[in-house]
Amino acid sequence: MKDFRITTPKDKEAVKAYLDRLPDGKRYDVVVKLHREKRTLSQNNLFHLWCSCIADETGEDKARIKKLLKEMFLGYKEYGLFGHKTFSLPSTSALDTKQMSEFMNKVQVWASAEMGILLPVPEDEFFYQFEEQYKNRI
Repeated sequence: MKDFRITTPKDKEAVKAYLDRLPDGKRYDVVVKLHREKRTLSQNNLFHLWCSCIADETGEDKARIKKLLKEMFLGYKEYGLFGHKTFSLPSTSALDTKQMSEFMNKVQVWASAEMGILLPVPEDEFFYQFEEQYKNRI
């Protein structure tokens, strides 16, 4: 098995050459998918700031807030292990930047609509004060 990352025309030619060298008479599965960058550290930091804020506003433990948000908006993933089904919450580190943005948008809407808590983003005017207030609680 060979993995390729195509970023230049030369990379594309290398993939074509590799496929041309595969022996005939065998079956192959080829998957091509658009590369997406993993969620960024700034996204992760913002999520942790938000969890600290929600914990502070509700008096709940930050770890429980984080778990609840992942349960609500990411859900449990099913895995098979030795013939048994097991379930676990995905880590946000497994999300790409788009998935993390979608997750955080859901968190932001939920916090505002259900909890009355405004969660700012870095572009917001009062974000600096928010960050200063919660950055030591990450």
